[in-house]
Amino acid sequence: MIRAITEKKVLPERLAQLERSYLNCKKEFDQFQNSFNDLKNQYRDKERQLKQGQDDLRKAKDRLGNVKNNKEYQAILKEIEGLQQRREDMEIEGILLLDAMDKKSEELKEQEKSFQGVEGKYNHDRAFIMAELEKLDQRMETCQQENISLRSAVGDGLVKKYDAIRNLHKDVVVVPVQKEVCQGCHMNIPPQMYNELQTSTTLMSCPHCNRIIYRDDQSIGVG
Repeated sequence: MIRAITEKKVLPERLAQLERSYLNCKKEFDQFQNSFNDLKNQYRDKERQLKQGQDDLRKAKDRLGNVKNNKEYQAILKEIEGLQQRREDMEIEGILLLDAMDKKSEELKEQEKSFQGVEGKYNHDRAFIMAELEKLDQRMETCQQENISLRSAVGDGLVKKYDAIRNLHKDVVVVPVQKEVCQGCHMNIPPQMYNELQTSTTLMSCPHCNRIIYRDDQSIGVG
């Protein structure tokens, strides 16, 4: 029962740590994927800007046929020159974005493969911990039912004594004595009491910690 209670505390901590580790990996992968999507959006914007620039250039060239004086003609030529230069700049920027996207795409494939491995292990480990928690719940339910049955089978005096020791020490109540040493408080008990443990059929308590004791040189403790 004590082991089950301990595991009941430890397993949720392991689960929380597993969740944190997985979420950190997912966050990093999502950030990398978002950076790739940002490049794609930048390229789409550049394509729209280039199309708009081409439309503006076409309209500017169309206006040349309707000019009425040299000054207006020169102004439109200057506008066309600026639009052509802007189009060339955007074409170069688009090529650079495509190169960056190609590199990022290859890196994304590696990142995705790595994350899939992390996610697979996370799902496996999480399922295992959840299954163990379910087993513990069932075991603790069984132990609680057995505890109720045992408490009803012994006298009220012994139950009260057991509860008092449990409340006092918050841990093991029944401990062995090994080589005249109580394994609860690790203090020596009187030699005469140690000898009586060999033949006594009554419950005896450690004079130091008041835990219920029994002689078992091979045991390391029970709860």
